[in-house]
Amino acid sequence: MARLFVEPAKLAEEVVVLHDEDHRYLTRVLRLDIGDAVTLFDGKSVEATTRILRIGPRALELKIEERRPVSAIDRPHVTVIQGLAKSDKLDFVVQKATELGAARIIPVTTARAIARLDTGAIRTLSRRARWQKIAREASRQSGRLDVPEVEGVTALTTAMNASPKDALKLMLWEGARQTTLRSVLPDTPPQQIVIAIGPEGGFTVEEVEAARHAGFAPVGLGPRILRTETAALVVLSILGYALGDLG
Repeated sequence: MARLFVEPAKLAEEVVVLHDEDHRYLTRVLRLDIGDAVTLFDGKSVEATTRILRIGPRALELKIEERRPVSAIDRPHVTVIQGLAKSDKLDFVVQKATELGAARIIPVTTARAIARLDTGAIRTLSRRARWQKIAREASRQSGRLDVPEVEGVTALTTAMNASPKDALKLMLWEGARQTTLRSVLPDTPPQQIVIAIGPEGGFTVEEVEAARHAGFAPVGLGPRILRTETAALVVLSILGYALGDLG
């Protein structure tokens, strides 16, 4: 059955009206017609079975047939602090991190980042909206019942210092190859995990020291140096397997 994210307020209505991109997705991409069923979810606590009532040139109506409460996801809350990357690499990281269960993604500026994000308010809001849209679409595609929050771009030190005190806090660093991610995972899964991943140029020694001061443990992923977008996928896959969310 087709799945689609909608704002929570829409699921309070008996008839849901969808426009623009949602309309195009259901009618042109999936080629659904009147009478077809669609599952709507709000990314928080409600999922609903609906059926298409009417299709217009720019909007369609869906009748809610059943609402279901969504149980909380039984897995650690994983936050990814991701150094800005050039081109569409950050789009890729947001998409795959969502598929692999990340609960929060924080893009950050770092000393060696090749990418430089325009700090203008309109440009910044546009990029964040784009990343949040990618996260919603990835949640829909992967069958997640929730949608991770993609924060606005901030400084690395700000993101690290704001991390929860009781979280397991890790920084991927090529200088810590002898301390593997697997070796620092506790026997009892923590409630929260924060993982910091550097940009194409990696973290500086000063950033690693700042991370230690903020309670982060530098860890490695083995003998090879991975691309920033690959590192995000690998660490989330390892965490997913180790914590029982994958495999």
